[in-house]
Amino acid sequence: MLTPLNADESLDEASLRRLVDFLVDAGVHGIWSMGTTGEFAGLPEQERARGVRATVDQVNGRVPVIANIGDSSTTLALRHAKHAVDAGADAIALTPPHYYPHSMDEMLTHFRAMKQAYPDVPLLIYNIPQTVKVKMTLQATLQLAREGTVQGIKDSQNDLRWFRMLAVAIREDGLEDQFRLFLGTRILCDAAQVIGAHGAIPATSNVAPAAAAEAWEAAKRGDYALASRAQEVVMKYEDLAEIAKGGSGDAAGYSAMKNTLREWGIIATARLTRPLREWTQPEIEALRDRISALPHGSQRIALGV
Repeated sequence: MLTPLNADESLDEASLRRLVDFLVDAGVHGIWSMGTTGEFAGLPEQERARGVRATVDQVNGRVPVIANIGDSSTTLALRHAKHAVDAGADAIALTPPHYYPHSMDEMLTHFRAMKQAYPDVPLLIYNIPQTVKVKMTLQATLQLAREGTVQGIKDSQNDLRWFRMLAVAIREDGLEDQFRLFLGTRILCDAAQVIGAHGAIPATSNVAPAAAAEAWEAAKRGDYALASRAQEVVMKYEDLAEIAKGGSGDAAGYSAMKNTLREWGIIATARLTRPLREWTQPEIEALRDRISALPHGSQRIALGV
């Protein structure tokens, strides 16, 4: 989930609560709070804590809430974990610490320390090596799963071969009911189900939540034609980032989504954490033209739904 911000980059709690309702009402099956798309790495500890607390409160038990608690050390992550657990998050997700290129024996220590501190809270690996520099190996991931340290993974590296190998190993070990496999993919919700995922966590579901949920549900019941059509809607929202004429790819994607939500009246501003580049007025006007031709994010593809 995106994190709506005020002009001073503080949390816009009113907009966050509207965004939660928009997503849940559109049919998402859960909320991932303070993840990469939520700009967690650019926010102070207290703003992250406020965001998780407001999210859990607004969801009010309607769907599970997973809170990302990643930071650049185990000690810092433990601080975020306390906030998330105190807020009532259903599970916590932990990245490898960013900045230093840590080894796998250090990662075993990292995840075990978190589980020791919060043994009763489900803990997920958040595998996103393109931002944290550390790629979890299959061996280390399976070791943590087999010993019960972690209860799932969100794999956002876009390596379907790696993910499928993990899914096969989890199934062969009989751990499917104890270890949940989530693919952090924006445009492969239907493919995620085919290769053994228990769910997908696509950033683009911030603006196409109904279509993303429909793509997953249709694939799960074997209606791949409908799943494909729904996934194509998600892809068209993904393509809106192409409007940006500068800045990073991440900034383009977040700005496309925040500006779309602002156009719909769900969030008040499209503010990003600096130095992520915000869109110019001509880019915003081009966005308006593009989204006017797309189904609204709350709209499902199947007739009568």
